[in-house]
Amino acid sequence: MRNSTPHPRPCRRLLGLLLALPLVGEATVTCPALPDYEIPRPGDVSESNRRKLAPDIERVAKQHRIEPALVHALIAAESGFNPVAVSPDGAIGLMQLMPVTAREYGEADLCDPVANLETGTAHFARLLRKYRNISHAISAYNAGEGTMQSQRRRVTYLETRKFVVRAINFYWRYKGSARP
Repeated sequence: MRNSTPHPRPCRRLLGLLLALPLVGEATVTCPALPDYEIPRPGDVSESNRRKLAPDIERVAKQHRIEPALVHALIAAESGFNPVAVSPDGAIGLMQLMPVTAREYGEADLCDPVANLETGTAHFARLLRKYRNISHAISAYNAGEGTMQSQRRRVTYLETRKFVVRAINFYWRYKGSARP
């Protein structure tokens, strides 16, 4: 008859291997400090960085035929205009791009604020064309297109729903209009 108690050595070995792996979502990228930019506290928006990046945002937004206020809003909601932000899930830079998503638009240094802006804006412009709805495009940007498709454009993640509201509020602020 076989002993049903597992041998402890393989379990210890397996545990050691599991502990050596990075945690799911653990960020492995760090962006170098950029002396020309400030690092806002989490949840804050750096108005200094926003003003500094405004000419590039205007240029890139016009290139992709979207409102600059919408790009400003997305960046404010994503990173607070922190060009060296790295999320626990591995999203990088101003527009919090996942490296896999960024590769679809070519190789870009996601730690470079302007390259991040150009790649993120190209991605967001594509989502706007695909979904034809600002809220849906913002949801897809935050939660991913696969999530939007599997949930039939009704993302139920509380984090994403809060993100959409935050981004839309920034949009109205930067657009210079009071919310109707």
